[in-house]
Amino acid sequence: MSSNNKVKINNIILLCVILFSFIIFIWLILFINYDKVGDHRSAGFSEPIKESQVLELSIMSNFMEREMPCMIYLPKGYGNGVEYPVWYGLNGYNSDETMWIDNGVAEVADELINKGEIEPMIMVFPYTKDATLKEITKDFEDDGKFDERNIDKFISKELVSYIDSHYYTKPSAKDRYIGGFSMGGMIALRIAFHHTDMFSKVGGYSAAVLSNDYSDRQLEKWLFPNDHVDQIEDIIEFDKEKGFDKLHIYLDAGNSNDPFSVGLQSLYDALQKRGVTSEFELYNGGHTLRKDSISDYLKFYAGKD
Repeated sequence: MSSNNKVKINNIILLCVILFSFIIFIWLILFINYDKVGDHRSAGFSEPIKESQVLELSIMSNFMEREMPCMIYLPKGYGNGVEYPVWYGLNGYNSDETMWIDNGVAEVADELINKGEIEPMIMVFPYTKDATLKEITKDFEDDGKFDERNIDKFISKELVSYIDSHYYTKPSAKDRYIGGFSMGGMIALRIAFHHTDMFSKVGGYSAAVLSNDYSDRQLEKWLFPNDHVDQIEDIIEFDKEKGFDKLHIYLDAGNSNDPFSVGLQSLYDALQKRGVTSEFELYNGGHTLRKDSISDYLKFYAGKD
Protein backbone atom coordinates (compact mmCIF):
# COMPACT_ATOMS: atom_id res chain seq x y z
CA MET A 1 0.00 0.00 0.00
CA SER A 2 1.37 3.38 -0.96
CA SER A 3 2.15 5.96 1.70
CA ASN A 4 -0.51 8.30 0.21
CA ASN A 5 -3.18 5.63 0.62
CA LYS A 6 -2.09 5.00 4.22
CA VAL A 7 -2.37 8.71 4.95
CA LYS A 8 -5.86 8.82 3.41
CA ILE A 9 -6.99 5.80 5.44
CA ASN A 10 -5.59 7.29 8.66
CA ASN A 11 -7.33 10.57 7.94
CA ILE A 12 -10.63 8.77 7.32
CA ILE A 13 -10.25 6.83 10.58
CA LEU A 14 -9.43 10.03 12.48
CA LEU A 15 -12.43 11.78 10.91
CA CYS A 16 -14.69 8.89 11.91
CA VAL A 17 -13.39 8.99 15.48
CA ILE A 18 -13.98 12.74 15.68
CA LEU A 19 -17.46 12.39 14.17
CA PHE A 20 -18.36 9.54 16.54
CA SER A 21 -17.10 11.52 19.54
CA PHE A 22 -19.14 14.52 18.41
CA ILE A 23 -22.29 12.38 18.08
CA ILE A 24 -21.76 10.94 21.58
CA PHE A 25 -21.23 14.46 22.97
CA ILE A 26 -24.43 15.75 21.35
CA TRP A 27 -26.36 12.69 22.58
CA LEU A 28 -25.21 13.28 26.14
CA ILE A 29 -26.26 16.93 25.98
CA LEU A 30 -29.69 16.00 24.59
CA PHE A 31 -30.11 13.20 27.14
CA ILE A 32 -29.34 15.49 30.06
CA ASN A 33 -31.68 18.21 28.80
CA TYR A 34 -34.42 15.78 27.82
CA ASP A 35 -35.29 15.11 31.42
CA LYS A 36 -37.28 18.19 32.50
CA VAL A 37 -36.57 17.36 36.12
CA GLY A 38 -32.81 17.15 35.93
CA ASP A 39 -30.82 15.59 38.72
CA HIS A 40 -30.20 18.73 40.72
CA ARG A 41 -28.84 16.88 43.72
CA SER A 42 -26.14 14.83 42.00
CA ALA A 43 -25.36 17.41 39.33
CA GLY A 44 -25.20 20.36 41.69
CA PHE A 45 -24.59 23.95 40.64
CA SER A 46 -21.38 25.87 40.77
CA GLU A 47 -23.40 28.98 41.57
CA PRO A 48 -26.64 29.21 43.57
CA ILE A 49 -29.68 30.46 41.65
CA LYS A 50 -30.16 34.22 41.99
CA GLU A 51 -33.95 34.10 41.94
CA SER A 52 -36.44 31.45 42.98
CA GLN A 53 -37.56 29.05 40.27
CA VAL A 54 -40.76 27.10 39.63
CA LEU A 55 -40.24 23.95 37.58
CA GLU A 56 -42.76 21.64 35.93
CA LEU A 57 -42.10 17.95 36.50
CA SER A 58 -43.56 14.68 35.30
CA ILE A 59 -43.00 11.64 37.49
CA MET A 60 -43.96 8.10 36.57
CA SER A 61 -46.02 6.43 39.29
CA ASN A 62 -46.49 2.67 39.51
CA PHE A 63 -49.29 3.14 42.02
CA MET A 64 -51.22 5.61 39.87
CA GLU A 65 -50.20 3.81 36.64
CA ARG A 66 -49.51 7.07 34.85
CA GLU A 67 -47.22 10.05 34.61
CA MET A 68 -48.03 12.40 37.46
CA PRO A 69 -47.57 16.13 36.77
CA CYS A 70 -45.99 18.12 39.54
CA MET A 71 -44.61 21.60 40.18
CA ILE A 72 -41.68 22.42 42.41
CA TYR A 73 -40.53 25.71 43.90
CA LEU A 74 -36.80 26.18 44.54
CA PRO A 75 -35.90 29.14 46.77
CA LYS A 76 -33.39 31.81 45.88
CA GLY A 77 -29.90 30.56 46.72
CA TYR A 78 -30.69 26.94 45.98
CA GLY A 79 -27.97 24.93 44.27
CA ASN A 80 -24.76 25.16 46.27
CA GLY A 81 -25.29 21.92 48.17
CA VAL A 82 -27.20 23.40 51.10
CA GLU A 83 -30.17 21.19 52.02
CA TYR A 84 -33.66 22.59 52.53
CA PRO A 85 -36.86 21.50 54.31
CA VAL A 86 -39.74 20.52 52.04
CA TRP A 87 -43.45 21.25 52.09
CA TYR A 88 -45.82 19.15 49.97
CA GLY A 89 -48.93 21.17 49.04
CA LEU A 90 -51.99 19.31 47.76
CA ASN A 91 -54.75 20.76 45.60
CA GLY A 92 -58.53 20.66 45.95
CA TYR A 93 -60.94 18.50 43.96
CA ASN A 94 -61.64 20.96 41.14
CA SER A 95 -58.02 22.07 40.83
CA ASP A 96 -54.70 20.55 39.80
CA GLU A 97 -51.00 20.86 40.57
CA THR A 98 -51.04 24.54 39.53
CA MET A 99 -53.48 25.59 42.28
CA TRP A 100 -50.98 26.82 44.85
CA ILE A 101 -48.76 28.51 42.27
CA ASP A 102 -51.78 30.20 40.64
CA ASN A 103 -52.76 31.54 44.07
CA GLY A 104 -49.40 33.23 44.53
CA VAL A 105 -47.60 30.90 46.92
CA ALA A 106 -44.23 31.41 45.19
CA GLU A 107 -44.44 35.20 45.48
CA VAL A 108 -45.51 34.97 49.12
CA ALA A 109 -42.63 32.62 49.89
CA ASP A 110 -40.16 34.93 48.15
CA GLU A 111 -41.35 37.87 50.22
CA LEU A 112 -41.26 36.00 53.54
CA ILE A 113 -37.80 34.59 52.82
CA ASN A 114 -36.46 38.02 51.83
CA LYS A 115 -37.87 39.48 55.06
CA GLY A 116 -36.31 36.67 57.08
CA GLU A 117 -39.71 35.56 58.40
CA ILE A 118 -39.45 31.95 57.21
CA GLU A 119 -36.61 29.59 56.51
CA PRO A 120 -36.03 29.01 52.79
CA MET A 121 -37.71 25.78 51.77
CA ILE A 122 -38.55 23.69 48.74
CA MET A 123 -42.25 23.40 47.91
CA VAL A 124 -43.67 20.50 45.93
CA PHE A 125 -47.15 20.51 44.36
CA PRO A 126 -48.21 17.15 42.90
CA TYR A 127 -51.40 16.60 40.98
CA THR A 128 -53.75 15.15 43.59
CA LYS A 129 -56.86 13.07 42.96
CA ASP A 130 -58.50 10.77 45.49
CA ALA A 131 -59.83 7.29 44.79
CA THR A 132 -63.31 6.82 43.35
CA LEU A 133 -65.95 4.76 45.13
CA LYS A 134 -65.41 2.04 42.52
CA GLU A 135 -61.68 1.92 43.29
CA ILE A 136 -62.31 1.81 47.05
CA THR A 137 -64.83 -1.01 46.64
CA LYS A 138 -62.43 -3.03 44.47
CA ASP A 139 -59.62 -2.48 46.99
CA PHE A 140 -61.79 -3.93 49.75
CA GLU A 141 -63.04 -6.83 47.66
CA ASP A 142 -59.51 -7.93 46.76
CA ASP A 143 -58.58 -9.03 50.30
CA GLY A 144 -61.39 -7.88 52.59
CA LYS A 145 -59.30 -5.01 53.96
CA PHE A 146 -59.02 -1.31 53.21
CA ASP A 147 -55.56 -0.35 52.00
CA GLU A 148 -54.07 3.12 51.72
CA ARG A 149 -55.30 4.95 48.65
CA ASN A 150 -53.02 4.90 45.61
CA ILE A 151 -52.55 8.67 45.77
CA ASP A 152 -51.37 8.31 49.38
CA LYS A 153 -48.89 5.63 48.35
CA PHE A 154 -47.70 7.67 45.38
CA ILE A 155 -46.89 10.63 47.61
CA SER A 156 -45.41 8.73 50.57
CA LYS A 157 -43.60 5.94 48.73
CA GLU A 158 -42.69 7.41 45.34
CA LEU A 159 -42.80 11.19 45.30
CA VAL A 160 -40.96 11.83 48.58
CA SER A 161 -38.13 9.46 47.70
CA TYR A 162 -37.92 10.97 44.21
CA ILE A 163 -37.67 14.51 45.52
CA ASP A 164 -35.13 13.51 48.19
CA SER A 165 -32.94 11.76 45.61
CA HIS A 166 -33.10 14.53 42.99
CA TYR A 167 -32.98 17.70 45.07
CA TYR A 168 -31.08 19.10 48.01
CA THR A 169 -33.57 18.28 50.73
CA LYS A 170 -33.30 17.63 54.44
CA PRO A 171 -34.57 14.03 54.35
CA SER A 172 -36.00 13.84 57.86
CA ALA A 173 -39.50 14.00 59.33
CA LYS A 174 -38.78 17.16 61.29
CA ASP A 175 -37.97 18.98 58.04
CA ARG A 176 -40.77 17.52 55.94
CA TYR A 177 -44.32 18.91 55.95
CA ILE A 178 -47.58 18.32 54.11
CA GLY A 179 -50.84 20.22 53.78
CA GLY A 180 -53.70 20.85 51.43
CA PHE A 181 -57.00 22.50 50.67
CA SER A 182 -60.37 20.70 50.73
CA MET A 183 -59.83 17.22 49.25
CA GLY A 184 -56.09 17.83 49.39
CA GLY A 185 -56.34 18.75 53.06
CA MET A 186 -58.13 15.53 53.90
CA ILE A 187 -55.54 13.50 51.98
CA ALA A 188 -52.71 15.40 53.66
CA LEU A 189 -54.13 14.58 57.10
CA ARG A 190 -54.57 10.95 56.13
CA ILE A 191 -50.99 10.66 54.87
CA ALA A 192 -49.48 12.44 57.87
CA PHE A 193 -51.31 10.27 60.40
CA HIS A 194 -50.24 7.12 58.56
CA HIS A 195 -46.64 8.27 58.13
CA THR A 196 -45.62 10.06 61.31
CA ASP A 197 -42.08 8.85 60.62
CA MET A 198 -42.03 10.98 57.46
CA PHE A 199 -43.87 14.22 58.32
CA SER A 200 -43.82 16.43 61.40
CA LYS A 201 -46.38 19.11 60.45
CA VAL A 202 -49.64 18.89 58.55
CA GLY A 203 -52.21 21.49 57.56
CA GLY A 204 -55.83 20.93 56.60
CA TYR A 205 -57.37 24.04 55.03
CA SER A 206 -61.14 23.55 55.04
CA ALA A 207 -60.18 19.90 54.72
CA ALA A 208 -62.92 17.70 53.24
CA VAL A 209 -63.17 15.35 56.21
CA LEU A 210 -65.51 12.41 55.78
CA SER A 211 -67.46 12.73 59.02
CA ASN A 212 -69.02 15.36 61.27
CA ASP A 213 -68.31 13.27 64.36
CA TYR A 214 -64.87 12.22 65.59
CA SER A 215 -65.91 11.61 69.17
CA ASP A 216 -65.24 8.31 70.90
CA ARG A 217 -62.98 6.32 68.53
CA GLN A 218 -64.22 7.61 65.18
CA LEU A 219 -60.82 9.12 64.39
CA GLU A 220 -59.08 5.76 64.71
CA LYS A 221 -61.87 3.96 62.84
CA TRP A 222 -61.35 6.35 59.93
CA LEU A 223 -57.58 5.98 59.82
CA PHE A 224 -57.20 2.32 60.81
CA PRO A 225 -60.36 0.49 59.72
CA ASN A 226 -58.62 -2.90 59.84
CA ASP A 227 -57.36 -2.62 63.43
CA HIS A 228 -60.58 -3.39 65.37
CA VAL A 229 -60.12 -0.28 67.48
CA ASP A 230 -63.28 -1.01 69.51
CA GLN A 231 -61.38 -3.85 71.13
CA ILE A 232 -58.37 -1.73 72.11
CA GLU A 233 -58.35 -0.94 75.84
CA ASP A 234 -56.04 2.09 75.84
CA ILE A 235 -56.74 4.19 72.77
CA ILE A 236 -54.32 6.91 73.88
CA GLU A 237 -51.49 4.40 73.99
CA PHE A 238 -52.60 3.06 70.61
CA ASP A 239 -52.39 6.57 69.13
CA LYS A 240 -48.97 7.09 70.69
CA GLU A 241 -47.74 3.87 69.14
CA LYS A 242 -48.98 5.19 65.79
CA GLY A 243 -46.92 8.36 66.37
CA PHE A 244 -49.72 10.89 66.80
CA ASP A 245 -47.64 12.65 69.45
CA LYS A 246 -44.99 13.42 66.81
CA LEU A 247 -47.32 15.58 64.75
CA HIS A 248 -48.16 19.28 64.86
CA ILE A 249 -51.52 19.85 63.18
CA TYR A 250 -53.19 23.03 61.90
CA LEU A 251 -56.85 23.09 60.85
CA ASP A 252 -59.12 25.86 59.66
CA ALA A 253 -62.68 26.17 58.36
CA GLY A 254 -65.19 28.85 57.42
CA ASN A 255 -67.97 29.86 59.80
CA SER A 256 -70.53 30.12 56.99
CA ASN A 257 -71.31 27.86 54.02
CA ASP A 258 -68.43 25.52 54.80
CA PRO A 259 -69.73 21.93 54.77
CA PHE A 260 -66.67 20.71 56.69
CA SER A 261 -66.58 23.14 59.61
CA VAL A 262 -68.54 20.89 62.00
CA GLY A 263 -66.39 17.88 61.19
CA LEU A 264 -63.15 19.83 61.55
CA GLN A 265 -64.25 21.23 64.91
CA SER A 266 -65.01 17.67 66.04
CA LEU A 267 -61.66 16.46 64.72
CA TYR A 268 -59.87 19.22 66.60
CA ASP A 269 -61.74 18.34 69.81
CA ALA A 270 -60.69 14.70 69.38
CA LEU A 271 -57.06 15.68 68.89
CA GLN A 272 -57.14 17.85 71.99
CA LYS A 273 -58.52 14.98 74.08
CA ARG A 274 -55.66 12.82 72.86
CA GLY A 275 -53.05 15.42 73.71
CA VAL A 276 -52.03 15.87 70.07
CA THR A 277 -50.40 19.24 69.34
CA SER A 278 -53.02 20.96 67.24
CA GLU A 279 -54.70 24.27 66.52
CA PHE A 280 -57.96 25.24 64.86
CA GLU A 281 -59.11 28.53 63.35
CA LEU A 282 -62.71 29.28 62.48
CA TYR A 283 -62.51 32.16 60.01
CA ASN A 284 -65.14 34.45 58.56
CA GLY A 285 -66.21 32.99 55.25
CA GLY A 286 -67.00 29.75 53.48
CA HIS A 287 -65.25 26.83 51.82
CA THR A 288 -62.42 28.58 50.04
CA LEU A 289 -58.65 28.78 49.87
CA ARG A 290 -57.80 32.08 51.51
CA LYS A 291 -55.02 33.73 49.53
CA ASP A 292 -54.47 36.28 52.28
CA SER A 293 -53.69 33.44 54.71
CA ILE A 294 -51.01 31.73 52.62
CA SER A 295 -48.30 33.65 54.47
CA ASP A 296 -49.62 32.28 57.77
CA TYR A 297 -49.71 28.78 56.33
CA LEU A 298 -46.05 29.04 55.30
CA LYS A 299 -45.08 30.44 58.67
CA PHE A 300 -46.69 27.42 60.34
CA TYR A 301 -44.26 25.17 58.48
CA ALA A 302 -41.07 27.21 58.26
CA GLY A 303 -41.52 30.28 60.46
CA LYS A 304 -38.46 31.46 62.35
CA ASP A 305 -38.78 31.40 66.14
